[in-house]
Amino acid sequence: MRLTRIALLAGCVALMVACSDKPDSAEPASSASSQSSPAPATFVSAVCSAVSTWQNRMVGAANSFSTDSPKLDVSGRRARYSRAFDDQKAITDDLRKDIEGAPAAGVAEAESIRTALVAATGDVQTTLRLNQADAASHPDSDYEFQAVKEDRLFAGTEKSLSQILKPLDEQSRVHDVPELGGTCGRT
Repeated sequence: MRLTRIALLAGCVALMVACSDKPDSAEPASSASSQSSPAPATFVSAVCSAVSTWQNRMVGAANSFSTDSPKLDVSGRRARYSRAFDDQKAITDDLRKDIEGAPAAGVAEAESIRTALVAATGDVQTTLRLNQADAASHPDSDYEFQAVKEDRLFAGTEKSLSQILKPLDEQSRVHDVPELGGTCGRT
């Protein structure tokens, strides 16, 4: 009987260690553009691909908080919520770098469009910083449940998406590059 309890206890400890070493579901902060696929050859393809990847990663970072939240206590939930903003800031920095590195091929006024889109990433960073600071100022009671009261993450994610997609559409019209409007960057 005692040997069975020891074996059961050892199994539980091994399971706890295995679960605690498992990385949480957060999106990695590294750029998705570092994958082995060839770089897009035109400005439109590079920008549309970068925006699509950014959008998916931004939503993934927010959704990762929801996945992790049920397993966390108040202090853990507060920290994980803040980290979701940090993840989104890193993801947006990757978008800025991808836009800056996009080839100008295929678009006469690529530099004007690039300038506007890089500025839009700055607007997103401002939104993320403000929402993160606001969330940090909330009392622990707002973090008692899986869904954080007075949510800033999910509403902010929607606003961030709009802060990129709207200028993308605008630049499409202003510079007569219809491929940048409509479905560009939308998955």
